[in-house]
Amino acid sequence: MRNRRYRSLLVILLLSLLSACVVVPPYEEPQVPLKQKAEPIPLVVIVSPCVQMLSYYEMLKLMPVAELKQKQAALWDSVNHTGNGCDQLRLAILLGLPELRLENDVKAEELIKDFLEKEEISAIEDKQIAWFLMGEIQWRKQIQSNQQALRKQQKEERVAYSSLLKQLSETQLKLEQLRYIDKNINAKEQEISIPSTDKIPSDPK
Repeated sequence: MRNRRYRSLLVILLLSLLSACVVVPPYEEPQVPLKQKAEPIPLVVIVSPCVQMLSYYEMLKLMPVAELKQKQAALWDSVNHTGNGCDQLRLAILLGLPELRLENDVKAEELIKDFLEKEEISAIEDKQIAWFLMGEIQWRKQIQSNQQALRKQQKEERVAYSSLLKQLSETQLKLEQLRYIDKNINAKEQEISIPSTDKIPSDPK
């Protein structure tokens, strides 16, 4: 009996010694990775290649018609030979002036469309000017369309009025003819109902 107790105590003692030899690492809090500061996005400023377009427009308004036509010829030469987008926009502004717009709106519209399709022209200022000019052209086209429709309507109304006058004149002529015929018929009826005294034989003596 004593041997069993002795063995049990010996086992307990050995387990205690073994547990004391086990090294437990100290508790460490989990480290949260530090957030890296985001690098600032560089601000890209697109510089308009077509500078001072508004000043150019103000300058054109002060030029006489003869100088405007000279300027127009020079810009056409530049556009045809180099295809410069800025010169296209300048020419479109020139063609949109009141002195030249009536005969050149179609050409100006083609120049602006081609200008807006050019990839190298990316400045918003230039596109805004082009869109503004396009809006002006579209507005004038609508006004011209309305005027043409109005002139067509007036022409149709004049034709209809002339036709009515002609019908009225023909109707009045027919009425006059009917009155004349009716008058003749009445006169003949009176001659038949009331014989002339000249045709009545006189009493014999």
